[in-house]
Amino acid sequence: MPLKNAQGILSILLFIGVLTMSMTVGTPATAVANTEKPAIVLVAFGTSVATARPVFDYINEKACERYAGYDVQWAFTSQIIIDKLKKQGIVTRNVEEVVADLRRKGKKEVVFQSLHVVPGQEYRSVVDVDMYGLNVAFGDALMTSDADIAAVVHALAKDIDTRQPTVIVAHGNDHHPEFNQQLVAFAKTIEPQYPNLVVASVEGQPGIDPLQKIKAMSEQKGTVKFVPLMIVAGDHIMNDVMGEEKDSWKQIIQANKSECSRSLGWNDAILDIYFSHLDQAMKALEEGRG
Repeated sequence: MPLKNAQGILSILLFIGVLTMSMTVGTPATAVANTEKPAIVLVAFGTSVATARPVFDYINEKACERYAGYDVQWAFTSQIIIDKLKKQGIVTRNVEEVVADLRRKGKKEVVFQSLHVVPGQEYRSVVDVDMYGLNVAFGDALMTSDADIAAVVHALAKDIDTRQPTVIVAHGNDHHPEFNQQLVAFAKTIEPQYPNLVVASVEGQPGIDPLQKIKAMSEQKGTVKFVPLMIVAGDHIMNDVMGEEKDSWKQIIQANKSECSRSLGWNDAILDIYFSHLDQAMKALEEGRG
């Protein structure tokens, strides 16, 4: 073969080699971009009670341990709480503000994990936010399915003494009875397992009528225990349940001794249920990407 032709062929081969090398080098960068971890946004109702807020730090610590390397952020669904905290010099954000910030940062994928107990009004407010331009998934509230309810009953076992009159303290909803369905189902599941226990709610169903059963029991046993079915033990627990006003649950029952266990956010078994919902949402996001 003439030398000139051989040099030409060699030049072509070298060019192809450089091109191939450039494509190979560029591929990992593209792969990293496509596999960027989604942002995680934990969404709670919120609280303005200073002594109750540390539970959010605990939940955040557990979330960051489990989802190391992820951008974990927070949002509250109660604008009233957000405004109260702002007056105290504490900056918190609603879901819309978090979404706007993620857009500014160029984030494309987000998983929202509800820390609400039931998929009620507050949960719906998260799903209804305009998520245009984002690829999102939503983790279920704590008690969304029958399996969730069974898991919560199991998770609360450590806080329940079968011999002690006990009240599970739920929130409930006066204006939307449909959002009380999970609480009623929960009561029907747990009460038969514990004859000395009732489920009552601040609003909606099952309401406060069940307290009369515990009042009768406490007259004999002299004590009552309250177990919050709430992620944080804020104003409702401090005032509606354990307050000194005559219409507080403690005063209605009039036991010689009243005690209250820690809120759901301190219960690792409860957090595992929330995080399993978060795992499912992340899986759904990944499958949707594929």
